Amino acid sequence: MRILLIQPEYLTEGFGFRIAALPEPLHLEMVAATVPDHDVRILDMRLDGNLDAALKKFWPEMVAVTALTPEVYAVRDILKRVKAFSPEIFTVVGGHHATLLPQDFCLSPVDAIALGEAELMFWQLARAVADRRGLQEVPNLIWQDRVGRFVRNHISQSKVDMDHLSMPRRDLTESYRNEYFFLFDKPDTSVATSRGCPYRCNFCSVHEFYGGRCSQMSHRRVFQELRTIRTNHVTFVDDNFLMNYRRENDIADMIKAENLEMKFSLECRTDSIARHPELVEKWVDIGLYAVLLGLEGASEKTLTKVNKTSHVETNNRAIEILRNQGVIIWGAFIVDPEWTEEDFGQLRDYVHEKRITHTQFTILTPLPGTQLYRDRQEDLLTNDYSSFDTLHAVVPTRLSREKFYQNFADLYRQSDIEPYYDLVRAGKMTVEDCKCGKRMLDAMADWERYIEKDPVLGLRDPQVSCIREEA
Repeated sequence: MRILLIQPEYLTEGFGFRIAALPEPLHLEMVAATVPDHDVRILDMRLDGNLDAALKKFWPEMVAVTALTPEVYAVRDILKRVKAFSPEIFTVVGGHHATLLPQDFCLSPVDAIALGEAELMFWQLARAVADRRGLQEVPNLIWQDRVGRFVRNHISQSKVDMDHLSMPRRDLTESYRNEYFFLFDKPDTSVATSRGCPYRCNFCSVHEFYGGRCSQMSHRRVFQELRTIRTNHVTFVDDNFLMNYRRENDIADMIKAENLEMKFSLECRTDSIARHPELVEKWVDIGLYAVLLGLEGASEKTLTKVNKTSHVETNNRAIEILRNQGVIIWGAFIVDPEWTEEDFGQLRDYVHEKRITHTQFTILTPLPGTQLYRDRQEDLLTNDYSSFDTLHAVVPTRLSREKFYQNFADLYRQSDIEPYYDLVRAGKMTVEDCKCGKRMLDAMADWERYIEKDPVLGLRDPQVSCIREEA
């Protein structure tokens, strides 16, 4: 059977987090690996938006699309166009939003909604569709019957064994490979060595999606995958890569023993770094150069509000350890809609004081499926999912909305260039990297660009509005 897997596009060109990173659709590559007996292709619409051409060229019998919350309308549009091309194509949607709020896809162009991890069910779904038999026995599935009713199947209690996962089908995205990047490194390869998170930050849906369960690959399985990678830069996309000291220590030993020459970037919590500074040193020795650090805030008040079980003192210690090792810090911070100008000023001062050159600021957003969403649902100013991109305030702001976005955008203005010169002198960045970074910051510092999707100040796109109202 011919199966087309689609990564949707929803971001505004030249704005948002896309200008800092464009990771490969690893989740789709892993889905593809579950169905080796089928003819599978991946369409990454972030780089190739010609859906009609892909349908005509491949004539898929099944189309599967993944969906995060801001991608909901783009996904609905894709599935509608697929059915317009051929009503015989079986359509399925999965991913975080489909799992946490499946009712948003109980629509006529949707034949099925996949819940949870694809490895537990996608191969069974593909076999049932290929054999043209009933879907009643496929676990973790909501499907539309002949009269348009959506039927919910049983939920599997099985757990994915990450050590026995097939290698991601990176060959299916080879034509896009040179466009995938992290910061200034292109091409980049994403590697996921764990799933789930034991922490319960109220703004995050990871804990909810995995039902509170965590699982990790062994160090041998991680190294096995690293040896298949052709790019010289790898980004570990685990929510907290340095969570298991012994495992990451063993991985580093294997990389060094095999003289595997790569540059690494990763995401982790500050407490993991503060507990094991020697592990950071070990990873720097084998190629670690950048860390996306979930700092979240410059005050205990901010960390407590989002249920972050770490402290500013721990954050400061992690920053010191990384700086001493010459690691580029990509500092991730959360901005509360209830902030005053003094709160914004405190965060600006903190970033300047800690000489954090690479920054990511997100607005505290009650994402569907999170505890924060359940707590703040009555405060929402909109149910328009395109605004739930963490760059727009979907609840009331204490400042006027114009003043709030002006202060938010101003966080990206960095006048102190000395830390960048330090990175250039240390060989961590080039002058061209600095110029590229300046262009990124300038784009994010344009406060009026945030107005477009603001639920109060923004203007609705008539075409998009029509799609949403029809749905």
